[in-house]
Amino acid sequence: MKDIIDVSRYQGTIDWDKLAGKIGGAMLKTVSTNKSFGGIYIDPMFESNYAACKRLGIPVGVYYYTYAQDAATVQAELDKLHEALTGKSLELPVAVDVEDNKLKPLSADALTDLVIAAADAIESWGLYAMVYTYTYYSQTELSMDRLAAYDLWIADYRSKRPTRKHGMWQYTSTGRLDGIAGSVDISHAYKDYPTIIARAGLTQLRG
Repeated sequence: MKDIIDVSRYQGTIDWDKLAGKIGGAMLKTVSTNKSFGGIYIDPMFESNYAACKRLGIPVGVYYYTYAQDAATVQAELDKLHEALTGKSLELPVAVDVEDNKLKPLSADALTDLVIAAADAIESWGLYAMVYTYTYYSQTELSMDRLAAYDLWIADYRSKRPTRKHGMWQYTSTGRLDGIAGSVDISHAYKDYPTIIARAGLTQLRG
């Protein structure tokens, strides 16, 4: 499978036509939190990026960046994610992106509890849940053995594939591709997610 990129508003307007056939898919940022955007918000480039990928047949997955330190915020982020995904069809997983320093005051077990709650909710919607983090964070801030039920998308830019079991490896944050101004994250997938997800019928929200 060709490499997978992940993009957000920070990549600006992407010329997806130049990427068609050159990438194996795109993980699109859906939800994050920023006071200047009114709190929890849907990434302003999500809809246009999604539409372009669908037009060109580029497999799509999504991720959302969590700041949740309690169950109420987990639910608020999930509500916005559900809104973003209503009417959408996915070929790649839905990832809970857990990496922010603001989460570090929580114990590893407490943060892991919140990540599990989010991933379980995503699975209850009929979608394929995944957890994203980076190597050091996984070693210090999360109870990874308790997250073994979910595929791991791990970031590690040291040029050597991580030893921790994973489904995707984000191996660079400074990739360069024709069609994207500036740098882009690039990952390698070790599973044929489009086939797995299609066969399991995990492409759309159930409700």
